[in-house]
Amino acid sequence: MIFLIWAAAIILAYLILTVFSTIFIRVFSIGITKKGQIPNRIAITFDDGPDPVYTPRLLDVLKKHNVKATFFLVGEKAERYPEIVKRIHDEGHLIGLHNYKHISNWFIPPFTLRTHLKRSQDIIYSITGEKPFYYRPPWGHFNAFTLMASAGSRVIMWTSIPGDWKENVGADKLLERLVAARQSGAVITLHDSGTTFGADEHAPKNTIEALDRFLTLEDSKTYSYTTVNDVLEHSSGK
Repeated sequence: MIFLIWAAAIILAYLILTVFSTIFIRVFSIGITKKGQIPNRIAITFDDGPDPVYTPRLLDVLKKHNVKATFFLVGEKAERYPEIVKRIHDEGHLIGLHNYKHISNWFIPPFTLRTHLKRSQDIIYSITGEKPFYYRPPWGHFNAFTLMASAGSRVIMWTSIPGDWKENVGADKLLERLVAARQSGAVITLHDSGTTFGADEHAPKNTIEALDRFLTLEDSKTYSYTTVNDVLEHSSGK
């Protein structure tokens, strides 16, 4: 009986430090930014890269439409594919952090997270000469110490996350969701890699097709697609 009480107490404490902390931070926008306030600007962001197959193809589409985006990179992947990181930077896109490994902050102690973020910053700095300022935790997961561990970074969430990591969503449905997400100050989260847990390996091909079609729409051309810092400039942070 005593063992069951202790086990229940440990599980409850874990849930409070992880799941409940995530809900609280995201619902009340504690220490995070979700949306900009500048009319007719939209930030399209990409998580989980760089990917050797899909990130270059995505960059080709962005270049075709003269669009700038923000890439939240996984540190170990940036270390593995420095030439792609350099291309992202050289083509005028913004680079943010997405942990050193794509692991939920529900399973990372604060000291380890701090170390991993610093390591990722150093990797990207060694390639681009600039240290990333923006941070997005994988899956949008926080623990009670994430904001403290990421102090010095601005944490970016989103106004829309179309669920493009599943291949069966398809390009047509993604296009519909992108159109629905289109609004001033929007921060839209997509993915340029399908190798993370829960994702489908070739799902990014639908993302690239849908984005190309989306940026071709006449209604889409009434907006300016730019980096997170440009969309959030003078933002209230909410």
